[in-house]
Amino acid sequence: MINIDKALEVLGLPQEMEPYNGQVQSRTFRNIIVYENYDSTSGTMKIYYTVEFVTPAPVAFGLYPFNFAANSIYHMGYNIIGQTAKGYTLNKDARWVVHPSVSGLAGQNVYYVAEALHFTESTIEQTYEPYETVINGVASDMKDPVMRVGYRARLWGKDATGKTVIKWTSKYAITPKKRLKRSEFLALVPGMTMDDVIWNSRVTYNIVPVKGETHITSIAMDIEKPTGSTLKSTVYINGIDANTFDYKKLINSFGKTYDGYMYMYRLMNGAGQTTTDNVYGSTLNIPLTPGNDSTINLQAGSTNAYNIATKTLTYNPDLTHDASVIAYMEFLPAGGKNENCGKQLSLETGIETLF
Repeated sequence: MINIDKALEVLGLPQEMEPYNGQVQSRTFRNIIVYENYDSTSGTMKIYYTVEFVTPAPVAFGLYPFNFAANSIYHMGYNIIGQTAKGYTLNKDARWVVHPSVSGLAGQNVYYVAEALHFTESTIEQTYEPYETVINGVASDMKDPVMRVGYRARLWGKDATGKTVIKWTSKYAITPKKRLKRSEFLALVPGMTMDDVIWNSRVTYNIVPVKGETHITSIAMDIEKPTGSTLKSTVYINGIDANTFDYKKLINSFGKTYDGYMYMYRLMNGAGQTTTDNVYGSTLNIPLTPGNDSTINLQAGSTNAYNIATKTLTYNPDLTHDASVIAYMEFLPAGGKNENCGKQLSLETGIETLF
């Protein structure tokens, strides 16, 4: 079962993203390897550098394109650009950030690289500027940044016929004698621009077109306030209320099925938002049973409490932090990997956000 329109709605995504519904079941990295070459074939040891772009085979990796897009927009600072030559594009512009006093980089102006996500019906292409922005605890001025690449060693010599051959290549990364700056790196790849380098070092998430009748393609939460004094949450799988069909038959992003999910409200109100013994970091947790009515009553008061008999949550709007409720679900273990989602509602402003 699937309702793509509802899935897009509860995840806060535009209708234009409908073609990218499916599952990511693998991803492919593209590594930049700089070889530090040791060559004595001329009679004198020479050290020089060469560049190779390596595309390993895809490795298993699971996620849902809709959830990936929503998380990127609402939690990772990506902006919707729309259709481009590379696909439906989200980007995060490069930016400079002065780190606060509590940071190990206190007072330093740190560059955060530009990133982008390009959605097509078969892939999500993730690009980023491959730069080192902090070196030995000091923020780079980025005028000619050091490249973030892997280094290997290579030894050249001559075989029995006098032909120049590779005698040895390191199996693992090395600490090179020098690290290449952007200008030095580009000089080693003639004909390539920095945009070419960025594209050729991208990560590809491979989308598999699957059917909602057999596979999970998105998970989401929604919070409703039927009246000003009540609150209700719903778990959506494939845009369908999980209480209305047998979602346990659906295959998740890493090829397993789920036996159920943990479900709760979390009250975020007061000191618990910054320091707490609660593993969830919340002030108060209200466990819910999947399949049962999730409606609870709300009332303002001087304490934080939940009355299980009357299903009434009392919160304190006078504390420093705004009171908010998170409706949260997490699938029970399947193959050692859990998937989860949530929605957060401010009880004081009424603003609802993805959690």
